[in-house]
Amino acid sequence: MTQVWDNVWENRKKISDYSLHYYNFMKNFADNLPEGAKVLEAGCGSGDTLAAFKKQETYGLDLSKKSLALAKKNAKHTVLGDIFKMPFKDNTFDLVYNSGVLEHFPEPNNLKATKEMARITKKGGYVVIILPNKYCFWYRAVKIATIRLTGKWEFGYEEEYSLPRLKHLVRRAGLKIEKSFGLTVLPPFATNRKEILPLSVRKHLIHLDKLFPLREYYAFGTGVICKKIA
Repeated sequence: MTQVWDNVWENRKKISDYSLHYYNFMKNFADNLPEGAKVLEAGCGSGDTLAAFKKQETYGLDLSKKSLALAKKNAKHTVLGDIFKMPFKDNTFDLVYNSGVLEHFPEPNNLKATKEMARITKKGGYVVIILPNKYCFWYRAVKIATIRLTGKWEFGYEEEYSLPRLKHLVRRAGLKIEKSFGLTVLPPFATNRKEILPLSVRKHLIHLDKLFPLREYYAFGTGVICKKIA
C-alpha cells in the first residue's frame, strides 16, 4: 500500500477538479472552527486542504514519506503513522477528517479505522469522511475503462460506497451524523496527471455544483459530517 501512494504522489502533475472541491469544502469548514482548534487529516496525502486551516493547529498523518514531504508545506506538524493505530491520545482533536482513504480497506478494517478516528476526537468534536460514490456515473465509467485498458487501477484496492453504506459505517463507530453532502458533480476537466481546462477556469466552474440538489447521492465524493457525542 505504501508503494502505491508513493507512486501516486510522486507522479502528480496537476491539481484535479476534485482537489479544488475538497479544498473549497474544508475552507468553509475552517471558517467555522475556533482559532487554535486542533485539526488532523488522517491519511493526508499531499495535505493540500490543511492549508485552509490558517488559524488552527494542523496535523497531517500518512504512511507515505513522499506524501508527508509534500504535506510539510501545508501542515504545522506531520506524522508518519498508521490510521489503525494513530500515535495520539484519546480526545485530542477538535476535527479529524479524510477523503479517499477508508475505501481502500475491506471490512472490518474500514470500521477499525473509523473507530480510531473517533477515539482521538474530542467529545463534541467533528469527524468528516468522504468516499467515492458508487452511483457516480463518470467515476465508475472511468474506473472500469481504465482497468480494462491497463489491467489495473492506479489507487490499488478500492471499494465504492453509497451514502447509506457510509452512514452505516460511521454509526457503528459511535458517531452522530450532522449532515451529508456530495462533492464534484460534473465530469472532471483535470486529474492528477492531465488537464483539459486551465486551473483559472476550473476554479470558477466548481461553483456550478451548487446548482445540483441532493449531490451526496450521485456526486463523485459522498460525505458526512459527524459529531462525537460520547
